[in-house]
Amino acid sequence: LKRHPPVLSRWFGYRFADPTEWYQARTNFVRTAAVMSMVGYVLGLGDRHGENILIDSTTGDVVHVDFNCLFNKGEDLEWPELVPFRLTHNMIDAMGPLGCEGAFRKCCELTMQVMRERRGMLRSVLETFLHDPLVEWTRNSNKPRPTAGEDKAREHLQNIETRLKGSVKASLDSAYGLPLSVEGQVAHLIRQAMD
Repeated sequence: LKRHPPVLSRWFGYRFADPTEWYQARTNFVRTAAVMSMVGYVLGLGDRHGENILIDSTTGDVVHVDFNCLFNKGEDLEWPELVPFRLTHNMIDAMGPLGCEGAFRKCCELTMQVMRERRGMLRSVLETFLHDPLVEWTRNSNKPRPTAGEDKAREHLQNIETRLKGSVKASLDSAYGLPLSVEGQVAHLIRQAMD
């Protein structure tokens, strides 16, 4: 980390010279990073790197692009993605003196709580992917048996449901554990993201 010190907080200072604008932009950054971290975790959004996580230079909002790696496809990459979402030391430094322990954590908790409360609605929206011919559920280039894609889709939807009930994995290869409270689940995910 000595060779690559955080610079994002300085960018906010340069870009938003007015204190009120700076505070609003940093608040927007923290809130939108938290919301997308939780939504991305639940949906299994992978391939999150600097070219796929952008910052709106007029508002400070985090903007995600390239949603081709949904439903935990990142776990099947040559170098599997092990973190639930991207949370770098540069991002944490830009969140202010409390880092990820202040507004970021609270916004993560609120986002997860809302998604848990609306679990049925989310499921009904996501079930449409079961029948979408453009969604690739299997990575095998051989022609899968007719139900292989649907089986994989149902497995991914079950993983989403399990996450929305508060269960987390200790590692990529482990099974889901017992359901946690919203606060416990978020704390676990933040620890994993920073590891």
